Amino acid sequence: MHKTDKPNRLHFYESLIAGIGALIGLSFIGLIAQSAQTMMLIAPFGASAVLLFSAPNAAFSHPWNIFGGYLISTVIGSLVLVYTDGGWLPIGLGLGLTIMLMHWLRVIHPPAGANFLIVTQGHLTFYLLAPLFLGLITLIIVAMSVERLRRKFLHDS
Repeated sequence: MHKTDKPNRLHFYESLIAGIGALIGLSFIGLIAQSAQTMMLIAPFGASAVLLFSAPNAAFSHPWNIFGGYLISTVIGSLVLVYTDGGWLPIGLGLGLTIMLMHWLRVIHPPAGANFLIVTQGHLTFYLLAPLFLGLITLIIVAMSVERLRRKFLHDS
């Protein structure tokens, strides 16, 4: 066996686990959304899944960053949507404020910036905070479980 076989095989298994984790996480969110008859699968969840399952130790992947980033982007986006005409200037100011607050509070999560844009386009408002955070909790629980299994089976052996 060549010296590079084991690292390549390990990388393959980590990649496989990342893909399966994302499949399970987003499938659970889809099942919950279907049973609740509400929208919970939003595009930024795909980007969050990439971070959670492919870079679980990155600062952007920490649960507090995810919750904080989505909370800030949803609240600021909803305020822009409700209290402005939704033009380019309020959206630009709102996104700038969202990024500033995430940075200041140390909860930077890049997909939350995309969430802000979805909110300001009228797709999410305050009434969808509960489904949004239920989806995030689901994704984070699955990611933490997958990471625990990944460490146990791939790095403890």
